[in-house]
Amino acid sequence: PVTAAMAPMAPASRPAALLTLVAWALSSRAIDSEIPVDNEEYPSLDGYGYTLLHEEILKDEKRTKAYKDTILENIDMRGKIVADLGCGVGLMSLLSATAGASKVYCIDAANIAEAARRIISKNNMTDRIEVIEDRIENAIIPEGYVDVIISEWMGYFLFYEDMLPAVISFRDRYLSGDGLMLPSRARLWTSLYSDPHWHQNRIGYWENVYGFDYSFILERLKGEQFLAPERQHLRANGIVSEPALLLDLDIYKTSLKELEEISSNFKSTIGSNGKIHGIAFWFDIELTTPKATIVLDTSPSSGYNSWSQIIWYLKSAKTVRKGDVVSGSFEIKRTDISGEFDISLAMFKPWRLNLQSFDQGAHSIYQDLYERLEMEHAVSRYLLPARNNADLLIAVAIAFLLGTLTVYTFM
Repeated sequence: PVTAAMAPMAPASRPAALLTLVAWALSSRAIDSEIPVDNEEYPSLDGYGYTLLHEEILKDEKRTKAYKDTILENIDMRGKIVADLGCGVGLMSLLSATAGASKVYCIDAANIAEAARRIISKNNMTDRIEVIEDRIENAIIPEGYVDVIISEWMGYFLFYEDMLPAVISFRDRYLSGDGLMLPSRARLWTSLYSDPHWHQNRIGYWENVYGFDYSFILERLKGEQFLAPERQHLRANGIVSEPALLLDLDIYKTSLKELEEISSNFKSTIGSNGKIHGIAFWFDIELTTPKATIVLDTSPSSGYNSWSQIIWYLKSAKTVRKGDVVSGSFEIKRTDISGEFDISLAMFKPWRLNLQSFDQGAHSIYQDLYERLEMEHAVSRYLLPARNNADLLIAVAIAFLLGTLTVYTFM
């Protein structure tokens, strides 16, 4: 397989990347509270109308390049009917039409569909691209079939956008016998994770707060913030155990019933001595065509991506030794409320542990405070005070070094 890799960033662009990540950290947490929710059954649709979300996705070069290369280089689109599910601002639809598709249905229930319609018109593609502003489950394809289904349905923790059931339903109704599903495969991975720097900043900090002992507050902190998984850009060197496969979905065959409750056992081996501070999760997908396979990997070692990774921090660090066996079980179960999941993880070796978190979803997960504060402080300290070109040059130089330490060490 060909792995989609983001091109190395020029030094001058690293401060911009730092700023982008900070803006993302600040704004992404505010989306749910700032966007009015009118759709009680599917409230997340209102958030998808927010332009910032689509800007973040488009600027995820690795994600966008993987889809772009697949559409333009690995599929013979000539004469094909394509469905772009959850089309957002319509980039995949535009690429499909450019590659030769005879008809593209750009389907999105959020009000961003109107923006897609205007963008498509602006680019003179209305003769081949039709925007359907409706839920995927309700979309009607006049031809009765499609040759290619393209969707970027993956959310935090792979499932948190809860869009895959709609994609599967559409597949069962409209995909032709020899049609293509993009992505064709999705896998969820886990590993034990160590980050002493994080531990010192979040836990050790309270031992001496401006000369006072604040350790009493630790239990309160853990009770508030360590009970559920968080999103964070994790350090590649923090992965302590061999990645273990939690699930492997064939998107051509996965059924709606299978998505209701997914469970698996996992086994791995510790690669080095150390302290374990949490359990890490990430996913990868495959965009497979008769010509080639492109893998879109979101692991800590793969570089920046807009999903980041998931970390479930432990209330207390655990000691492990190289060669220790890791074994456990994992379960993610959809609740009766759309977009919410109950998650549980049990560790049997090298120590016993049970983690459970209920009613989790895109609305409940947030970027880890440690990462957000590190980046916010970096910007306020080194970039914002620059008042002239000379100051800016100095700030850029400092931000380059700081960005390497605070952002790219997560990769």
